[in-house]
Amino acid sequence: MESPLGSGGPDRLLKALARVFGFQSFRSERQESAVRAVVRGDKDVFICMPTGAGKSLCYQLPAVIAEGVTIVISPLIALIQDQIEHLHILKIRACSLNSKNSLEERKKILSDLWCEKPSIKLLYITPEMAASSTMGPVIDSLLARKLLAYLVVDEAHCVSQWGHDFRPDYLKLGLLRSKISNVPCIALTATAPKQVQDDVVASLQLKVPIAIFKTPCFRANLFYDVHFKEILNQPYVNLKGFCEKALGKKNSSGRFSGCGIVYCRTRDSCQDVAEELTKRGVDAKAYHAGLKNSERTTVQQEWMEGKVPVIVATISFGMGVDKANVRFVAHWNIAKSMAAYYQESGRAGRDGKPSFCRVYYSRTDRDSINFLIKKEIAQMQSKRGCVKSSDKSSMVGFEALVSFCEQPGCRHAAIARYFGDAIPICNQACDHCKNPEIVMKQLDSLQRLDLSKAQASATMPSAAGPFGYISDLYEGGKKGYGFERYGNEDGSESDGESEHRKKEWNKFYQKQMKLRKNGEPEKDVFVPPDLDCPLRDAANQKIPKLSVKTSGEEVGNPIAE
Repeated sequence: MESPLGSGGPDRLLKALARVFGFQSFRSERQESAVRAVVRGDKDVFICMPTGAGKSLCYQLPAVIAEGVTIVISPLIALIQDQIEHLHILKIRACSLNSKNSLEERKKILSDLWCEKPSIKLLYITPEMAASSTMGPVIDSLLARKLLAYLVVDEAHCVSQWGHDFRPDYLKLGLLRSKISNVPCIALTATAPKQVQDDVVASLQLKVPIAIFKTPCFRANLFYDVHFKEILNQPYVNLKGFCEKALGKKNSSGRFSGCGIVYCRTRDSCQDVAEELTKRGVDAKAYHAGLKNSERTTVQQEWMEGKVPVIVATISFGMGVDKANVRFVAHWNIAKSMAAYYQESGRAGRDGKPSFCRVYYSRTDRDSINFLIKKEIAQMQSKRGCVKSSDKSSMVGFEALVSFCEQPGCRHAAIARYFGDAIPICNQACDHCKNPEIVMKQLDSLQRLDLSKAQASATMPSAAGPFGYISDLYEGGKKGYGFERYGNEDGSESDGESEHRKKEWNKFYQKQMKLRKNGEPEKDVFVPPDLDCPLRDAANQKIPKLSVKTSGEEVGNPIAE
């Protein structure tokens, strides 16, 4: 593919950067090198850069100056819409074919793609649309007319079964890639451990040698810390203080200059946390799939405009949201993996200014998510009928995040190790490196709490019934409930007593079955001699030691009037 820059390439590239995107220079040397590699078009390109490093520009700028249409595969319609709105502000012709299109919109887009010189520069589609009968002929036509500039796979980690957001439909992109092997392919992601990177290269059939641009995951402006819910007296008060500290003072217009995100695992948690923060003076609103589309749009818009400083959301929120002044990201519940946590927390501080990332860690959350992951793995294996080595990836990623929270050590170093990067110089950008004594005290408190719980549970068998309830809360004390057990005061009984009791019950059972078989009424109901039951005589109309007051008069208590 001939470079679209021609002999005056570099100057034209920088002019387009300033004229279209409003930037006088690239964000980094690595970003500039990646853009130039894409523009050359002689290799497939793999780009792995953290959130806020400018990945999108690496394909959007080349697409603007190239002849023809660039097809971008993206996993979420919401993410696509955010990207298109941003490009429209820049007056870049970008469209999307998806299930949300009206018939009129679809006709208009397809008509443009089929014309001699399409005006569309970037066409965003989901992997499902890429494999549809609608897109097949369109891609063939663009290819035949040499109007397909690039194939871009955004959020490329979704193609990998080792990735944290694996999407089966992404695997079909390998077939599409083989069909258009002469068109440069650009794969982009913010999170790619070595196994994910290898998976992306193989699944997308990227041509070797590949131009790889990988930025270390370390972001010096982000401060990471972990707080343990179990040892916090008032978790919501702590969260409120964290929000206020990160947001800083309000400006002259009465608003904060920045904003924040609190991630929760469930819709109910979103609602609860938003209400608790608002009640304590921090204006917050919930964002989750349980809200109507119009409600979600309103909440997001108010947050984007700074009217609401804190949005409390499930993880469905945030991917692709281009907001630079996020001063903090708090996880009220632990994420599902280290990669997911890194990506979500990385939405803070995209402007390079100091920002904060906190996990409110709970071992109850840990155990719940551990259970869910194992259940998901079992379901996948049952559905496939076999076990794959990649099945353990989700558990490995989760265990890495648990270790990040529970083990002493630099938080940035733990993230770097997971992604295979060199250990960075933290410079007190995490709680452990800034205040190691406090972190160790918190860990010690958590361990002592666990020990006390273990000691308490060790005494449970003598105080709990067969289903784990505290038997002292029920009538009968240690005699319990449910499967009734009788014995000495300490709950034990001799082998002889146990055998005798079995014989008595067996004798009673055989007698009753014989009476029923013969059609005779039941009689001689057996009552264990040591059961203190006030209803031994079923014909008795009163419960001993109980009186009932009616109309100011105390009377005997008939069980049924």
